[in-house]
Amino acid sequence: MIRFETLKTRFLADTGLFGGGATPALTRALERIGWRAVRDPSPEELASYLLHLLEGCVHEHRDTATLAHGIALALRESGPLLDGGLPPVEAYLPAAEELLRLYVQNDGGGAPAPRIEFPDL
Repeated sequence: MIRFETLKTRFLADTGLFGGGATPALTRALERIGWRAVRDPSPEELASYLLHLLEGCVHEHRDTATLAHGIALALRESGPLLDGGLPPVEAYLPAAEELLRLYVQNDGGGAPAPRIEFPDL
């Protein structure tokens, strides 16, 4: 499981000035765990929902286990019904934890934030 401080640092970098937002990186992480095969909702749509879960973790409860459980629940509820039944939420925890690891890892899909330098006055 990832550490809260690591997640917070990444999330604040993504959502801060010149960060570009967390949704593109969440979308890439969803694609890397195979979510593109699900088709509906799209990785982009699910990422925009997961963004709210990350915000709640970073700015409210600060518990990555609670975040992973919330992501697992979202994956379970958003995934396809294969035989009319669904496995328990816990079955989705490995995918949720992998998604968070990939998000925090910053796979390099986005451009780094530009560095602003001020001239000496």
